[in-house]
Amino acid sequence: MSQAIHEEIIRSWSREDRARFAAGQFTHLAETGSTNDDLLGRARAGSVRNFETISADYQTNGRGRRGDRWEAASGRNLLFSLALPLDGPREIWSRLPQLTASIVGRAIEDILGPGHQLEAKWPNDLLFEGKKLAGILVEISLLPRPFAIVGVGINVNLRKGELPAPLRDLATSLYEIAECESSRWFLLGLILHGFLHRFPAGLEDFREALDWVTERDLLRGRALRVRTGREWLAGTAAGIGSGGELRLREEDGSLREIVSAEEIQWK
Repeated sequence: MSQAIHEEIIRSWSREDRARFAAGQFTHLAETGSTNDDLLGRARAGSVRNFETISADYQTNGRGRRGDRWEAASGRNLLFSLALPLDGPREIWSRLPQLTASIVGRAIEDILGPGHQLEAKWPNDLLFEGKKLAGILVEISLLPRPFAIVGVGINVNLRKGELPAPLRDLATSLYEIAECESSRWFLLGLILHGFLHRFPAGLEDFREALDWVTERDLLRGRALRVRTGREWLAGTAAGIGSGGELRLREEDGSLREIVSAEEIQWK
């Protein structure tokens, strides 16, 4: 199964790009606990390959950035993780969630076509008209070699009626937006092709990715309460900084730069 899907993913790629993503770098599973956990295990064992990708029809232990569950009906959505080698300076690693958002978001907008623009909610969500469409989870493995494991979940062919009632006004899918089914593997091909051409260069020259997320920044100008560690901060979102951090204008006028947060409340 993995080999047939791999052929679908790379079908429109050039010969040079195909050579950078061989069949052995891709695994598809009908079911797994978490594609991120699977790749993290390989990274910690020193057996992961650059751009190695695992996708799954269903995850029994998928999670979000704070450990939130991400579940979907089997085979409906695109659930995958990608291993990226971190060879550059550590101070630019924090840009990776926003670079990922720009790569994934561009691919989704290509599928949806002109007139459809996503919203980027720092640090890890992509929405359409205020409804969540995709989530991103970046985890780092330092030994024996630094790797980022980038997990992505995109609602592709999920029907509104398949969502629990409380989520039907909070989430959406490509199917609901475009009113037709989309190929998960064509979409994955667009995303992986984007990473092949924009990583790691996009971490070093971050302007293009930063411009993309800034134009779609859902939080900018909104009143926020942000929990980082045990501390709650309050203020107004003032955009995304050059390191991919959230810039928060606090109530006393000072500017706080937040690299990670456990919870964000916004209006």
